[in-house]
Amino acid sequence: MVTCAVASCKNTSGKFSKNKDGITFHRFPRDKARRKQWEVAVNREEDWSSTESSAVCSEHFDASDFYLTESGLRRLSCEAVPLHNISPCQAPQATISEVEPVDIKPTDSEEVIKLKYKVRRLEAIAENRKRRLNLMWQRKKRLRKKLEQMKTYVKHLIKHKRKENEGKCTEEVRVV
Repeated sequence: MVTCAVASCKNTSGKFSKNKDGITFHRFPRDKARRKQWEVAVNREEDWSSTESSAVCSEHFDASDFYLTESGLRRLSCEAVPLHNISPCQAPQATISEVEPVDIKPTDSEEVIKLKYKVRRLEAIAENRKRRLNLMWQRKKRLRKKLEQMKTYVKHLIKHKRKENEGKCTEEVRVV
């Protein structure tokens, strides 16, 4: 059974399957420089180092880090470094298991495949921006409501202050 090396991740090969959940596990690179990049990226304690059996699950890679082989297998590119969902402080991001696979036909050229992946990424970005815009509209609506409440409070305070000042003026007239 393979366990993900990211400290905050509980994914294991016993719990998740590639076919059902779309989660795959990838061993640390053999190249020492790239292995060190991965060790730093997984955000473990200072003295931790990876072993030959250490692996990181696909939940921590960007969808663009993967490519499909001619036989249809999903592989991790050589330059990939785990970036997403590393720390509990990080906002969770959609991962490869949540992204629908790109429809690649055997007749598609490499350029067409790259364009299909680019379109998929741009669709994901557009969806994210649409969600953020919706949240901004909701926030604007709440702030307008708050502003109206504050205006009402200020009007009430001004009215109350005027009544208070009028009361003092009438007392001064009586005293004189």
